[in-house]
Amino acid sequence: MKNGDLIIIPTDTVYGLAARLYDDEALEKIYQIKGRDKSKPIPILCSKMSDLLTIAETNIVSRAIMKNLWPGALTIVMPTTKQFFEMTGEKTIAARIPNSPTAIELIEKYGVLRVTSLNKSGEAPLSDLRQIRNEFGPYVVEIHPQEFIQSDIESTVIDLSSNEVKILREGSITMDDLQNAVKNIVNHRIAQESL
Repeated sequence: MKNGDLIIIPTDTVYGLAARLYDDEALEKIYQIKGRDKSKPIPILCSKMSDLLTIAETNIVSRAIMKNLWPGALTIVMPTTKQFFEMTGEKTIAARIPNSPTAIELIEKYGVLRVTSLNKSGEAPLSDLRQIRNEFGPYVVEIHPQEFIQSDIESTVIDLSSNEVKILREGSITMDDLQNAVKNIVNHRIAQESL
């Protein structure tokens, strides 16, 4: 991918329109193509948790959730690092690791990607390759077909930018899944405090 290039990638949920993380020209194209409000930041996809080191501030709860529920259909909103904020002006970032071999391979090839669902804002995400080529083909340099049947449900989105877990959008991952992911951490901390 060169500066300004966009690609279409499969994820474990819906197809995504993707740009390299710090490519402002490509990011601007995403907003224009989708008709997306610029007040809505574009989430990122990572291939491993260590990708977040210079991007997001994590804590014991967010790391437990990531360890137990990534890769998968869970997007986590976290505070950004000082370094990332100074580069982008973003105080929070939404991130996930998709359960998609093709997506992971592309992230490892191009680095962390900004990815948003493949649709015009307010419309349903596209899944038919012919329609995708017709509507978005002229704007992208690569289209990577899915390697398995996707879910038509978008990821669950949670906000961990404060001291509580807030579900912003519930998808296939539920509150029970989230509670189970942090249960051992909470029990461990209580056990330590009682010693």
